[in-house]
Amino acid sequence: MIGFVCARSVRVSRGVLVAGVVSLMCTAMPQLAEASGSSDSAFNSYGASYRMIDLPPVSGGSFSTVGDALPDGRLVSTTGNGVYLETGVGTGAFDLVSTIDTGPFGSDPDPAFLRISPDGSRIALGGGFGKPLAVFSTSELGTPAIPTKIDASNTAHFDVNHFDAEWMDNNQLGITAGKFGDPSFVSLLDVTSPTAAPVNPIIINNINGASGGIAFDSAGRLFTGNGFDSGIPGLSETGSHRIFEPSDWSIASPADFEVDGVYLGDILSASSLSMDSEGNLAVGGGDFAEGMTGFMGVISAQAIKDAMGGVPVDPNDPMDLRRLDPLNNGLGFFGSSFNAFTGELFVTDGAKWWATAPSPGPAAALVIFALDLSRRRKRAA
Repeated sequence: MIGFVCARSVRVSRGVLVAGVVSLMCTAMPQLAEASGSSDSAFNSYGASYRMIDLPPVSGGSFSTVGDALPDGRLVSTTGNGVYLETGVGTGAFDLVSTIDTGPFGSDPDPAFLRISPDGSRIALGGGFGKPLAVFSTSELGTPAIPTKIDASNTAHFDVNHFDAEWMDNNQLGITAGKFGDPSFVSLLDVTSPTAAPVNPIIINNINGASGGIAFDSAGRLFTGNGFDSGIPGLSETGSHRIFEPSDWSIASPADFEVDGVYLGDILSASSLSMDSEGNLAVGGGDFAEGMTGFMGVISAQAIKDAMGGVPVDPNDPMDLRRLDPLNNGLGFFGSSFNAFTGELFVTDGAKWWATAPSPGPAAALVIFALDLSRRRKRAA
C-alpha cells in the first residue's frame, strides 16, 4: 500500500514553523513492514550508513545537550539556558529561538531530557537533579529574530523527581525516578494538574536498583528497565527490561517491577529507550560488569513479540538484537532517539547524534531533497 506524507509551512502564534521545509512537499510512503525480520524492515537497515549531526554544544551550567523531534521532523534542542530549533528537516543547523528563565531552576538547567508530546503541542524539559520538570507550549518558541522567554508566565514547573520520561499521551508524562536509599519507580504526571499539587501517582514501583529509560509502544505497553544492579540476590540486574501492559498497573494498584509484567531481557543498562514506528526498541547505556558496552542496541519487534510469548531476547542473536556503533571503536556510551517524520533512528552521545535510516527509503529521500534544496538556494544567493 502506498500513502503520502505531505508537509506544508504553517505558522503558530510565535512564528514557529511547525510543518514543512517548502511550501508543499509530498513523498510516497510505503506501508510499514509488518515484521522486523522482513528484508525491507528498518531493523535490518539500521547502521548501514550514518548522517552525523552536531547539536548546539554544551553551555552554561549544563553538562549535557538533549533534544527531540517535532512532528514535522525538525529537532528541538536545549543546553544551558538556550532552546534551539533546527532550521529545516535534516539540515543539522540550529537557531536560538528561546531563552529559559533560570530563576525557577536556581541556576541553568542541567537537562535530563527534552520530550515533545505526540501532537507536538507541548515540550517537557527535565531540569536535572534537584531541579523542577518544566512543561510549556511549543507555540511559546520564538524565532531567531525574536527569541522568546520561557518563564513562569508560560511554563508549569513541577517539583517531581525525574531521570527520564516519555509521553503516554498528550497530557500524561511517564517518568522514571527514584529516591536515595529506596527502590526506583515509574510515575505518571498529569501535566494539566496544578503545580502546587501535581497529580503524579506511582504506577510501577520496587525497581531494585536505579532508574532506566522509558518507552511506550503503539498498543500502550510500557517498557522500562533497571539501570543498576543493587547486588541483592534474586532481584533484577543492570539492564533488566520488563514490559507492562496497560492492564498490569493502575493508579490505585501500581505494578511491582520485580514480579509483574513480562521479562524482555538483559540489555546494556536501559538508560535510554526509544520505540520506532515498526515497534523495534532502541536501548542505550552499558553494563560494564558484564562487558556489554560500546554500542546502542536495537531489539527487533519480533524479539519483543517472542518475549511476550515467554522467550526473552537473546543478546547474541543478531535477529533479536542489532548493535550500532557509529564510532566503530567499541568505546561509546550511547543514548537513543527516534524521528517519526523522517524514519531516522538516532544514536546519541551528548551533542553528537548519528542518524541512521532505511535506505533508499522515502524518508531518507525527503531529507536528501531538503538538504539539496538548501544547497541550491545558497548557491543561487
